[in-house]
Amino acid sequence: MKNIKRTKKFLSILFLLTLLIGFILLLYEFRNVIIEAIDIGSWDPITSKFSEYGFWGIFFISLTQGITILMTVFPGSPIQIIAGFLACIIGIFVGNLAIYLLTRKAGSKAGSFYENKELSEIESVAAKRGQKFFAWFIIFLYLIPVFPYGLIAFTASKSKMRYPKYFLLTTIGSIPSTIVNIAMGKLLKESSYVTTIIIIVVFVLLTVLVTRYHQRIINYLTNRPIKDMVYFQASVRKPAAFIYSFFYHIIKTFLFKKAKVKYYLNDIDKIEGPYLLVFNHPSKFDFAYTFIPLYPKKVNSIVAYYYFCNYKLGRLLHRLGSFPKFLYHPDISSIKNIKRVIRNKGILGIAPEGRLSAYGCLESLAPATEKLVKHLEVPVVLAKINGAYLTFPKWAKNIRRGLIEVEYEQILTPEEIKDMTAEEINDVLYQKLDYDDFKWQESKRIAYKGKRFAEGLEHLLYICPVCHKEYTIQTSSDMIHCNACGADIRLNPYYDFESDHPDIPKNIRDWYLFQKEFERKNVQKDNYLLESKVTLKFPDSSGKGFSKVGDGVVVMTKKGVSYTGTIKDEFKTVHFKIENIPAILFGPNEDFEIYHDNTLYYFIPENIRECVKWSVVGEAMYNKYLEENQ
Repeated sequence: MKNIKRTKKFLSILFLLTLLIGFILLLYEFRNVIIEAIDIGSWDPITSKFSEYGFWGIFFISLTQGITILMTVFPGSPIQIIAGFLACIIGIFVGNLAIYLLTRKAGSKAGSFYENKELSEIESVAAKRGQKFFAWFIIFLYLIPVFPYGLIAFTASKSKMRYPKYFLLTTIGSIPSTIVNIAMGKLLKESSYVTTIIIIVVFVLLTVLVTRYHQRIINYLTNRPIKDMVYFQASVRKPAAFIYSFFYHIIKTFLFKKAKVKYYLNDIDKIEGPYLLVFNHPSKFDFAYTFIPLYPKKVNSIVAYYYFCNYKLGRLLHRLGSFPKFLYHPDISSIKNIKRVIRNKGILGIAPEGRLSAYGCLESLAPATEKLVKHLEVPVVLAKINGAYLTFPKWAKNIRRGLIEVEYEQILTPEEIKDMTAEEINDVLYQKLDYDDFKWQESKRIAYKGKRFAEGLEHLLYICPVCHKEYTIQTSSDMIHCNACGADIRLNPYYDFESDHPDIPKNIRDWYLFQKEFERKNVQKDNYLLESKVTLKFPDSSGKGFSKVGDGVVVMTKKGVSYTGTIKDEFKTVHFKIENIPAILFGPNEDFEIYHDNTLYYFIPENIRECVKWSVVGEAMYNKYLEENQ
């Protein structure tokens, strides 16, 4: 075994020495031509010299390209500018092989030639972000202008990847930039003297800058792992202009056209920041309906903590100027970010409801919203959205075509806020934010068009209004059916229910309100409790959404909610006081959620249809608590 290793080491060193001696001899052969090229300021003497060797010219160009890579600090661009594609690729392969052998086979002393303190963290990249990220990182480096190919190859060779993958990344990955450099060479040959000088000066400056600051570039790419939510909570940034503009054009072109969005600015676009932009929350895309019409003004928005648990999505939201908020839970970091936005004269977007409406009407506002308005003392602008629930309701599987109207209005001035109490501000917010898409539809009578029109309602309407049985509702296309009593209902394009049975409510809103009243009566019983077997998930530590941490039972009584079960292999009981749960958020056919102790408890009930019941009963139980503790 030792003899095999020694043989490999000897052959590797022999190959490297041959490569180096060959280049020295080639440099000696070209000494006069290089001097002549410098004197006349043209590549022609060097190009002609290579041409004289015919087929061997490819070999000599490859050798030169390989050495530039082996030296790491030299960009491969100059030789590519005067050479052909095949010769360059062969040279890149040879140079990459040489570096691989030097760092992997020739021994630690040979590989130490490349070691320096500036590159000491390179080897940890794969460990930090995984091999998949590292592979894309290597490819990205090749796209940076004049970044030394040798430095990239060295970076890859120091990782744990096997040679086939190393070969694919370092050789094939260099093809795009090689093609660009060869094209640049043709441009130089055909350009005027002045143009050539300008291109060369720009090229040299780029080379110097990249060589000087390559470590900063690498650090920017590799030392940005999001270790926890603090990355997003620590500070808010101004929305990135390019990304914001990109999404503006995409949303305006496609979503606004499909949803048929009409908006009425009423001169609100003339108001300069800082100000608070509040909007109602009937659907998933309310932020788009609210922010897009104000462009080119950009909005920093408060977004539920839930969406930042996927770090890829979180990073995008962060670039767009958003920051996370623990809903219905004290959150100092969000308060600090709110103050930063206002201090920077920005526009702060917030949906005071804190949750999507389940039935197209205003439910309640997040506690202390009025205190925030009082504290900031900046103008408050309202974007009132109508028709969004009917276009894409919380329970639906797809979007419907109809109409959305957004009307803007300044509802409070700093002077008015200063003279008002928090309670008076709260009254104004409730009055102005109040909406009812079904009442709006009564006057508009717009036919909404979409596939599978009623499908998904079984995860929202869980009590049959005829037989009062739970979880017996089934849907198909635009039809609703109760498996217990046989009631049939059609959801027509105007969102009215059509049925022969007199107990069927008029629409979704009335059915949902029936369920709320039904549960309000239930929770009045002293011994009432709601119990579900659940799977518990927490935000994933690696930022990939949520991961399972245990199984157990969740129980709700008038005292609050308790979870008893496993959490990371430990058996525990966690109690959430009812006074701290003004609302239990839920996703139809997904989960119900409680924010507690700076994290998000993500419960998936064994009977997935129970999600909505937890929200309805939770609200009823909280209202009972308020009544008893006025």
